Amino acid sequence: MLLNPGWVGHVHLMNKTILLVDDEENITASLVRLLHVDGYRVLTANSAGAALEQLANNKVGVILTDQRMPKMTGVELLSRVKELYPDTVRMILSGYADLISVTDAVNKGAIYKFLTKPWNDEMLRANVHEAFMHYKLAREKERLGLEIQSANAELTRLNEELEQLIEEKSRRMMHISNYDALTNLPNRLLFADRLQQALRYAQRNTRCVALMSLDLDRFKIVNDSLGHPHGDALLQAVAKRLINCVREIDTLARVGGDEFMFILSDLVNAQDAADIARKILDVLADPFVLEENELFISASIGISLYPSDGEDTTTLVKNADAALYHAKKQGRNNYQYYAEQMNATALQRLTLESSLRHALEREEFVLYYQPQLELESGAIIGVEALLRWQSPERGLVEPAAFIPLLEETGLIVPVGEWVLRNACAQNIAWQREGLAPIRVSINLSALQFRQPDFAETIARILRETGLDAGWEGLELELTESLLINNVEETIKTLCKLHAMNIKVSIDDFGTGYSSLNYLKRFPLYGLKIDQSFVRDLSINPEDAAIVAAIIALGHSLKLNVIAEGVETLEQLKFLRELKCDEMQGYLFSPPMPAADVAALLRDGRRLHSQG
Repeated sequence: MLLNPGWVGHVHLMNKTILLVDDEENITASLVRLLHVDGYRVLTANSAGAALEQLANNKVGVILTDQRMPKMTGVELLSRVKELYPDTVRMILSGYADLISVTDAVNKGAIYKFLTKPWNDEMLRANVHEAFMHYKLAREKERLGLEIQSANAELTRLNEELEQLIEEKSRRMMHISNYDALTNLPNRLLFADRLQQALRYAQRNTRCVALMSLDLDRFKIVNDSLGHPHGDALLQAVAKRLINCVREIDTLARVGGDEFMFILSDLVNAQDAADIARKILDVLADPFVLEENELFISASIGISLYPSDGEDTTTLVKNADAALYHAKKQGRNNYQYYAEQMNATALQRLTLESSLRHALEREEFVLYYQPQLELESGAIIGVEALLRWQSPERGLVEPAAFIPLLEETGLIVPVGEWVLRNACAQNIAWQREGLAPIRVSINLSALQFRQPDFAETIARILRETGLDAGWEGLELELTESLLINNVEETIKTLCKLHAMNIKVSIDDFGTGYSSLNYLKRFPLYGLKIDQSFVRDLSINPEDAAIVAAIIALGHSLKLNVIAEGVETLEQLKFLRELKCDEMQGYLFSPPMPAADVAALLRDGRRLHSQG
C-alpha cells in the first residue's frame, strides 16, 4: 500500500525535533541555546522517566542523553528507546569516554554517535545535523521500501490479472478456432481431430465407427426467399434438434453452410447408424416456426463405416459425401449407405462441376431457339432461348445434364445473366438483318429472380444490348413455386418488370401449386401448359380435361396461353378447338441455332403448311 501523504508530511515536520536528556540544568540550557540556532524544536528532560514521557507525547527524530543519571543510565534509557521508538536516532553526550562505557553504549543502546563532554559547539552541531540527516534518510528508505512493497504487490496483482486475461483469451481463441460461431457446434477442424481419435480407439478395441454426412434439402430456397438472417436462424434451430439425436460420446459438427457431420463412436453394428439416421429424419420432419413463418425442411444423409468403407479420415469423409450425393439423387429426405460404385458417380459429378466452372469463361455455352407460333395465323411470333453446353470433351450437352448442377453451385446466376444478355443481343441482330421483330422468351431460376438487383440487371442488359422493351420483345418465364414463395417481394419485382414492358409468364403451369388469389395479384402475361399434359392430350381424358381447364382459366384472367411439347397433328387439332393461343414443339421445329431461326423467318414459314 502507498504511504499516506499526510503522514509523510507529518514525518517531515517532526523530524527536526530533538530531545535533550541531562540531570544538570545548566548543560541542558546551553544545548538548547546552541541548537535553537539551527531551527530545531528542542525538548528537554532531566531524567530517564521524564524522557520516556516526552517520547510518548512527541515524535522525536533525535535523542541526545547524558550517560550518568540517577535511577536509569543513558545506555539503559536508549535501550528502552530502541525497543519503543526504533526510528529515533540515539546519541550519548557523556563526560566519560572510557572504552567500557563506549562499548556498553553501542551494544546495549545501539547508539548512532557517542559524544563527549566538554563539547565543541561546531562539532556538536555538525553531529546533530548528521544525525537528523540519518533520520531523514532512514525515513526515506522506509518510505521507498513501503512504496516498493506496494508497487510489487500491485505488480503481482496486475500480473495475475494479465495471466487470467491471457488464459481467458486463449480459451476464447481456442473456442473460436474449434467451434462454429453460429451454432456453437464443433467445426471442421475439431471434427477432423475427433474423428482421428475415434478411429484410433476403434482400432485398439475392434469397434465400428459410423460417419454420417447430412445436408439440408433445398436450403438455398430459404436463403433466397426469406434472406440470410432467416437461414441462419433455421440452421440454429436445426442444430438444436440434431444434438438431441446423438449420444454424449458422439460428435455433431457443422462443417459448411448447411452441411453437418456426425461421428458415431463405439458402435456394435452398422444398423445402429441407420436407427440414428431415421431418428434424425423424423425429428426434422416437424415444422420450424421462424417469425411467424412455418417452414418445412428435410435432409439427405450419407453413411460410411469404419473399417469396411475406409480406414482413414479422408477416405471415410469422401465416401460419406458420395453416399450423401446418392441420397439426393434418390429423391432427398432419405439416408444411404456407401457403396463402392458411388465413387465413380461422385467423381463424374466433381469433374462435371469443374468443367462447368470454366465453361463460361471459355465461351462454351451456346443458345438454341425453339419457335413459338400463333395458332390462329400459324406465324412465328417468338422463340424460347434454350441453353446448351458445347463441351470440348462431351460434345453438345443437353440442359438436363448440367442445369441442376448450375443451380446447386450458384453458377446459374452468372450463366443466367449471360443467357439474358446474349438472347437480347441476338434479337437485335435478327432485326438488323431486316427480319420482323419477334419476342424472345427466357427461363429464369429462383436464384436469379431472388437477386436483390434483378430488375436493375434486366434494365442494364436492355440498355447495353439496345433491345427496346417498348414493343414487348422480351418475355421471362418463371415457375409456379417461385412465384408463390415470398409473395410480397415477388409482386414488387414483377411490378418493376411490368413497368419496363417486359412480359412474365408462368412456365410448366399445372405441375406446381398456384393460388388463384395470387394469380390475379400478379401482373402476368401468360401461362405455359406443361408438356406432360400435352403429351397424352388426345388419348388421356384426364390430361385433356386439365388442358381445357388451364386454357379456360388463362382466358378468364385475360392471360395468353401457350402449349409446349406439341408433337402430333391430333394434339394441334385439340388445342385449336380449345382456342389455345400459341404452341411450340417438334411438330413445327426442334430447338435450333440462331442462323436456322433467321432462315425460317426469311422464308415466312407458317404452321398451317403442315396441316
